[in-house]
Amino acid sequence: MLDLMLKAENPDDESRRLSDSEIVANCTVFFLAGYETSATTLGLVCYHLATNPDVQDKLVEEIDSNWTDEEKMPTYETVRELPYLDMVMSETLRLCPPGKQ
Repeated sequence: MLDLMLKAENPDDESRRLSDSEIVANCTVFFLAGYETSATTLGLVCYHLATNPDVQDKLVEEIDSNWTDEEKMPTYETVRELPYLDMVMSETLRLCPPGKQ
């Protein structure tokens, strides 16, 4: 996103680009908006897992079967290979969309 802002220019006036302060302001907005929605969603996922132990057990089972080396952090590819985790996240977002809070 930062790269796009640095390259952004007005097609009518090629000399007009975003100033440094405009880029910093946009980055701040993206960071804060992204942080709150992500934190809220993860909190709601934890709540729903705590109130549905059968779902929590099934998710733990899936994670344990795919992430075998606990000494290493899971990679992005490992997380993408967890369909039940995706279902849990999607269901939480369906039940509690971030824009409706």
